[in-house]
Amino acid sequence: MYLVKNSPRALFAALIPLAIVEAVLLVFALAGGQLTDPVGVPAPDQILMSYAGRMAMNAALLFAGHIVLRQWTVSSRLAYGLMGGVMAALSYGIAIRNHIQLAAPGDGTVMTIGLVPTIAGMIAGFLYGQFAGLSPVARAAVQSSAADGSGTPPLVFNGPVRVRSSFAGIVIAALIPTVLATLLPYTLVPLLMNGFGDKSTAHIFAAVIPAQTFMVMMVISVIPSSIFMLCVHHVARASSRRNAWEYAAIGGVAAFACALLLAFAVPLLALLVVPAAFCGAVMGAIYRRFAGLEPMPLPEAVIATDPNTLVDADHPSRHQHGVILSN
Repeated sequence: MYLVKNSPRALFAALIPLAIVEAVLLVFALAGGQLTDPVGVPAPDQILMSYAGRMAMNAALLFAGHIVLRQWTVSSRLAYGLMGGVMAALSYGIAIRNHIQLAAPGDGTVMTIGLVPTIAGMIAGFLYGQFAGLSPVARAAVQSSAADGSGTPPLVFNGPVRVRSSFAGIVIAALIPTVLATLLPYTLVPLLMNGFGDKSTAHIFAAVIPAQTFMVMMVISVIPSSIFMLCVHHVARASSRRNAWEYAAIGGVAAFACALLLAFAVPLLALLVVPAAFCGAVMGAIYRRFAGLEPMPLPEAVIATDPNTLVDADHPSRHQHGVILSN
């Protein structure tokens, strides 16, 4: 029996998706407040303390959920993903209940907006279980050592393996186009700020455009990217490819081919062929990193009614036929 380790490094990595989502929601709240009440915009120190408080609450609840799962001796990544979603939803509910956020969601959007940090929390829980690693339970290790008469439990598997089909890995890989597309507005921010006469308006757009791009791309690209990544995974599995660079190569070639086909219908998309290939390669490598390996399934049992039919494939009787001469 194994338990997930206590790891500050894994906790820091797990908080990255929550940090991105909290930053996006904070920017939307500030932009809305700037447009409706420019005089009442919070001071930078208040904004920083509010953001730090939300992240501290997320970190505390995520680590508390990890401790609970350790007490229950649960170590599956599915359980950690569900735990992360529950803890993120609880953190969001506490913030709304106690008015910790700078701006409350509008009427009729409390639950809808809450789905975003909940999904980010599920990814955060999965990342913690992925990066923290496993450690054997002392009692289980002693029992296993005594059972096989050796000093250490068996930790080696020599059988054939294949890459797992991981739902969480597909979701994480499907967010790569969103992240890469969000980086583009940062190159346009200086141009936007120079194009506005009112510098306060320019700062509003400079903050909102990347956040708006992230939300729009996440909505329109996650499902197609998930389908694309699932196809890449099955192509790699069918060709018995397991290395990260092989997944990256298959993803890059598949994305290049898809973009090239779309370019015939919309010539303007020809400019995106090379970026699409790069994005597909990153998605393939990311999926391989988070999916992991699993043993090959055992073959299906054969039902035989005649023992004489149980002959190997390379046996001469499989390639030759007996001849009976008849008068």
